[in-house]
Amino acid sequence: MTEMAFLRAFLAWEVFMEESFILYLNGQNPPRGRPPNRYAFPPDLETAMEWVIPEGRSYAGWTVPAHITNRAERFFKDGRPFASVLRGNQHMLDEARIIRNAIAHKSMSARDKFENLVRTKLGTLPPNTTVGSFLGTTVVGTAPPVSFLESYISNIDFAARQIVPA
Repeated sequence: MTEMAFLRAFLAWEVFMEESFILYLNGQNPPRGRPPNRYAFPPDLETAMEWVIPEGRSYAGWTVPAHITNRAERFFKDGRPFASVLRGNQHMLDEARIIRNAIAHKSMSARDKFENLVRTKLGTLPPNTTVGSFLGTTVVGTAPPVSFLESYISNIDFAARQIVPA
């Protein structure tokens, strides 16, 4: 259950990134604050979606913060509002992607990256560690106690609110 909750939250983040980017590119204003200054002016949403797809690919990825930052800097002045938020949260978002990949892929590479993340966060790799057990673990030094699941989701939510202030 914990793994599925995390996976759904991460997928929601991906959808949010794509939809907010496309809507801003198409001229949508945020509920509060100023809209980003665009370099491009697509005539409709479909065109905006086509423009963000890298050459030679059939889709635009929304999981790697550095790739999204580069894309934002091509379409928006100073990459705003995406670049600064993604740079400020890149480490956390990269960790979240490692956890997402450990849930979604059963490859040795995904598992190795996940185990290295656990060692970094906990100082050791507890025996029989699963993604779910890690996510249920309390983040060291938090008061009141906060699980890694709660920490990642609240940080993702905070980043989203910086991109689209409500």
